Amino acid sequence: MTGIVVPMQPGGNEAFSLTRIDVVAIELLAEGRAATLSAARLDAILAHLNGHRADLVAVIAELRSRPSSGDARIDALNANLSVEASKGLAQIDLFIGQAEICAGAARSDDLPT
Repeated sequence: MTGIVVPMQPGGNEAFSLTRIDVVAIELLAEGRAATLSAARLDAILAHLNGHRADLVAVIAELRSRPSSGDARIDALNANLSVEASKGLAQIDLFIGQAEICAGAARSDDLPT
């Protein structure tokens, strides 16, 4: 059985997300932009989180810029969406902070002593 390539198959959303992170990490490693696979994975995770953060910031800005619709229920829903999106942004910021700490530790472990 030589020469057979078995592609990674997603087993669910979590497995697919991990596969995407690994693909980006392997590219970073192959391009020499990371010293180890662990560091490359952390960089890929940070890039992924920062992308989601930027998307959420745009959603929040759009929600806040909406004029009153004249319908109290719709205006209340928009206000609630803005609050919940802001809470989500705070969570993403916490994840980014933790990932940056891990990435910093991984990079310092990569340095020769």
